[in-house]
Amino acid sequence: MTQKIQAIPTNLITGFLGSGKTTAILHLLNSRPKNSNWAVLVNEFGDVGIDGAMLEQSGQEKGVFIKEVPGGCICCAAGLPLQIALNLLIKKAKPERILIEPTGVGHPKKVLDTLLGEFYQTVLDIKATICLVDAHKLKEEKYLSNETFIDQLNIADVMLASKSDQTSKEDLGDFFKFSESFDIAKDHVASIKFGQFSADLLDIKRNSQRCVVFPDAHSIKKNKHESHDDAHNHHEKSPVDKIEENFQWQKYENNGQGYYGCGWIFDPSIIFDEARLEKFVKSDVFTRVKGIFRTNEGWILLNRSDDQYAKQDYEKSNDSRVEIIEEDYHDWNEVEGQLLNCLQ
Repeated sequence: MTQKIQAIPTNLITGFLGSGKTTAILHLLNSRPKNSNWAVLVNEFGDVGIDGAMLEQSGQEKGVFIKEVPGGCICCAAGLPLQIALNLLIKKAKPERILIEPTGVGHPKKVLDTLLGEFYQTVLDIKATICLVDAHKLKEEKYLSNETFIDQLNIADVMLASKSDQTSKEDLGDFFKFSESFDIAKDHVASIKFGQFSADLLDIKRNSQRCVVFPDAHSIKKNKHESHDDAHNHHEKSPVDKIEENFQWQKYENNGQGYYGCGWIFDPSIIFDEARLEKFVKSDVFTRVKGIFRTNEGWILLNRSDDQYAKQDYEKSNDSRVEIIEEDYHDWNEVEGQLLNCLQ
């Protein structure tokens, strides 16, 4: 007789672009109880799937199951993409806990509406929503006026100032002061380093009284460089280009919700010059860049969010890949040329 799956503890790990969600989930996976089955559903804005690749590499050990939903927000289309992915994950993994990482520009309410719906009423036990915040962004108008960013904070039960090792005392002070401004007090507020926080926070009970201010913030928004029909998501897979025989790459565009994105996947035989690559990623032209690269110095992970930049060694990957997400429109062919200039 098949055992009925019910009351799986489930958490949303939210936060705007570059807030450190994936790093935090990696830490949680590494610190989970021995022999326990955990599953992660990760949603990415672009089609390339950097976070999914990172989690899959970490999750190769027994007891960790990863399901990736690239190229758009799982909260859209009446929650159907979320339901399909979640059903497959539950069936395959039969997990003891589920972590869900929506895209950084995804509105958490529509995800929660799906999870709390009739279909999952007995299957899932929705626990605290945990929101990671770059404290310095709380003083920037472009974030404070962003409806999705504000509602990620509104609906969170737990607020964590991520990357506190890179944050000034003044910004951390402003973060804690800001955390006291909500009508319903947060259950836990703290600053963390390197994505590390106690898994005990996952068991905090969700407060159903929390509400959002902008429930329609994630309605289809038209970018000025796209038509109405393409307003939600536009994907473009370029023809396979060749550097020389057997050297190739593919390009994917994804525009929507007021953001423009483009990603590239490179054949693993392609080698980047690390110094030129770092200069490219650090360029003031870009605000959000994340990629896994094979370089002349080995495999590395590069990550830039606004003025924060990080580089770390990376285990061998099946390919090199990079995703760029911007608020302003870019000529992606020109950007591609700059990227190819970084090849060894």
